[in-house]
Amino acid sequence: MGQDGLLGKLFRRKGTEAGSQPTASGASSPHRVTEPAVQDAVPPPAATTSWDQDEALRHILGPSADAPAVRDVLDLCDTLHGPMPPEPWREQMAALLADNAAGNADGNATGNATGNAAAIGALRTIALRETPFDDPRADHRVPFVRSVVWAIGLTEPADAVPLLIRITEVYGEPGRGREYRSVAVTAVEALGGIGGERALPALRQIRAEAKLGDVRRAASRELDRNLDEAHLSRADVPEWQAETFELDRDSLRVIELGHGYTAGIQLDADGTVVLSYSGPSGQHRSTPPAGARANDLHEAADVAANLRTVVYAERFRLKQLMKDQRTLTYEDWMESYLGNPVTGQLCRALIWESSIDGGEHWQRFVPVWSARREAWLRLGEDGVSHDIAEESQARVVDPTNFSAAEKRAWDVQLLKLRLTQPFEQLALADGGGNRRRERR
Repeated sequence: MGQDGLLGKLFRRKGTEAGSQPTASGASSPHRVTEPAVQDAVPPPAATTSWDQDEALRHILGPSADAPAVRDVLDLCDTLHGPMPPEPWREQMAALLADNAAGNADGNATGNATGNAAAIGALRTIALRETPFDDPRADHRVPFVRSVVWAIGLTEPADAVPLLIRITEVYGEPGRGREYRSVAVTAVEALGGIGGERALPALRQIRAEAKLGDVRRAASRELDRNLDEAHLSRADVPEWQAETFELDRDSLRVIELGHGYTAGIQLDADGTVVLSYSGPSGQHRSTPPAGARANDLHEAADVAANLRTVVYAERFRLKQLMKDQRTLTYEDWMESYLGNPVTGQLCRALIWESSIDGGEHWQRFVPVWSARREAWLRLGEDGVSHDIAEESQARVVDPTNFSAAEKRAWDVQLLKLRLTQPFEQLALADGGGNRRRERR
């Protein structure tokens, strides 16, 4: 990976000179630890004393570290040292990341598609599992991490936007230092570079929700720049459809693994993504079956990991919708929220209210799908369901408007429906005194 080794630089102990070599006693750790491909937050640093480039690379990326597509992308990342990527760098990175399988003339379409997926997966893994900058054994590789973030911004917007939101959240925690803050700001700038109907709502959310002032200000700048270029106002920021991942109406996807085995990816209303496996006789298991096809196992794991990222972003989006008390038209509500198998599943455990008279009167409910009617209905706290009129406007109920009696009644109703909320809407009504720990 270049003359000095890309991740050799990443994991070099602080104080080691750029041109130095591993010690004669050997650079590899005496204990190799197999790590999962993706984590939801930056983990604690590994307990090692020295690294060589190959061991460091395999430690964080596993076998995919040897894929040519991965090496090409990460080598190019290592060449970017300025605050903003120049246009030639962007073009070269976009070409490396592009899926050229359809136009491949030598018959290696599947290999190219797999290579591109591996390269994008490597960027994702490094961004979410980068050795913390405050690790006393790690060199501060801010330019490299920022280049990884810029590269993520050049992938498909449906994949890039949720991941950049997560990076902003992970690296934008208060008290983590300027290195983390600079990566969070870069993620915002990468979102601004994407623009369009997916990135604009994300920038609006970050502007309102981010914990660090620098991140909020960056989001405000990028939002205004994109809106000015499109001759829009902030009121014109559109809704968008989250990636569906081919989930069915019950938010389930089944992938055939061969030899009678299947993988099931289930999204629950609280945002939990469960990956499970079934054998030929129908028995369920939590571990991958030995007789399954490796490519299909990899696909199932990839879908589950990417779905978790989108769920993270959609939970964030719904929470912001509640905080802003923004009212949705019937069309936007059905198309971008309830009608989406990802966002709609999260909507099922939230308490909404709708109005058919322009906001004069509101009725509270949880949305339920009627398979018999093939339509969404609104279920009140009394357990009675009603049609949803096409002239309805809808919004997530502000938790401060719940009375103690209403909160108890809705707690009972959600318990009957066996629903757990994607974030604790009801607990927020307690004013913090009895607040349950919110899921992340």
